[in-house]
Amino acid sequence: MNNKKNAFTIMEIMIVFTIIGIIIVFELIILQNRMNQYGAPYYNVYSALKKASYNILADMYCPDPNSEDPECVKGPRPFPDNPYDLCRRLAEFINVPKGATCGENKDDTSKDINDDATNLNEDTIRFIASNSFRFYISPLKTYTFESGETLDYFIVYVDINGKEGPNRVDKTPSDKVYPDIVPFAITTRGEAIPMGYPIYSNIYLTAKIGYPAAEMNGSIVDNRFSKSMSFFEAIQGAWGGTISPDITFSIPFNDNLPNTNLAKKFYLGQVPEATEFMSQEGCKGGEYTCRVVIDSYQGKRF
Repeated sequence: MNNKKNAFTIMEIMIVFTIIGIIIVFELIILQNRMNQYGAPYYNVYSALKKASYNILADMYCPDPNSEDPECVKGPRPFPDNPYDLCRRLAEFINVPKGATCGENKDDTSKDINDDATNLNEDTIRFIASNSFRFYISPLKTYTFESGETLDYFIVYVDINGKEGPNRVDKTPSDKVYPDIVPFAITTRGEAIPMGYPIYSNIYLTAKIGYPAAEMNGSIVDNRFSKSMSFFEAIQGAWGGTISPDITFSIPFNDNLPNTNLAKKFYLGQVPEATEFMSQEGCKGGEYTCRVVIDSYQGKRF
């Protein structure tokens, strides 16, 4: 009777670990490529829209058309209330070498994005930036709070791949193709807010929770931040789902996306569960003692 037991040799174990190591390396390379493909351009366009929105708002308060204030471009001008005017204003602060094709006038609706965003095509492009990003703009929308207070905003869709594919805005749980057309809310307060699937995925952007000052080792520390996480997780961790008209990042603009299958796919792909409210870190939802800070692509905070 042969009682000899079979066992793996050292060589066989080394081969298995080598194969596992190769697989891990390939996965890391794929992840890094995705971050390079989507993360860098996403941060670039967010930064550009953030700066442009701020400058448009600043023009509302220019005291004199001839002011030497570098923030003043042509004197006091109201914030745009239609896609045509917003297009022209954004193009003043975003490099548009071919010029903006904003339309005939503010009454021209031929380039407006419809409610289900199915007409993102060559005919509805508002302008193409110097980096080949393509910009589309929705009509003015309104977010209504429980108090009855309202906030007006546009949805600006940006194709961060230019003419290259996949040219899509949706993402489903089983789909490994990431959207390259990403939406942002541009509020009439002069703020740019991430929207859609990217707020749930760290492929596009990450954020940190900024905690209130606290005493640590006998001294006050007022620059405390969490680890990086998705924008959605940071909002949930900082404010626990509480919505405040005074803190724009807390406003769920995604809830106002049209109730169509396409719009739902903007944000229903692999959505993480809401994180536990981080009250142990000093966040108090009603008092908003915490804040959310978006990371830059290079790991620095905006």
